[in-house]
Amino acid sequence: MESVANSVHLPPLAAPHDRKVIREDLQRTLAQLINLSLIGKQFHWSVVGPGSRTVHLHLDELVDSWRELADVVAERAAALGVAIDGQALTVAGSSWFGPVPVGPVEARIAVWEMTRRVAEVAEEVRFRLVPVGEVDLVSQDVLLDVVRTLEKHQWLLRVQLGERA
Repeated sequence: MESVANSVHLPPLAAPHDRKVIREDLQRTLAQLINLSLIGKQFHWSVVGPGSRTVHLHLDELVDSWRELADVVAERAAALGVAIDGQALTVAGSSWFGPVPVGPVEARIAVWEMTRRVAEVAEEVRFRLVPVGEVDLVSQDVLLDVVRTLEKHQWLLRVQLGERA
């Protein structure tokens, strides 16, 4: 008998509806990562006050990392043969983040706001780990990397606020 992977040139999954489940979780993760990168850039352009140069440079590093993670998530979806959407309209429509101020933002406020948002996304992605792992361990591994990276970023942002644990 020919496997699903061979018959349609896609990695096999246990049930046809599994691709839909994974697509939805990867789509949400992609939108959140893109959203983080956009918010990070907004703060990057707007940060002022003591420590602003350090925060400015750190935000650039974080944005680059979130964009790389978004690419990995989107490529996993493509490997599975599912289409996800990273366009601005889709990302904006799926965001629960409130808008960030336009104009100057004190460095400490920018760091606090980014820390909060990174923590929220990490927690949401963490909740997706078990359901995704039940249908595809490779996709779960992608999400594990997202959580691992976001929690590291959360820690590095927290350190700037003078928080320990």
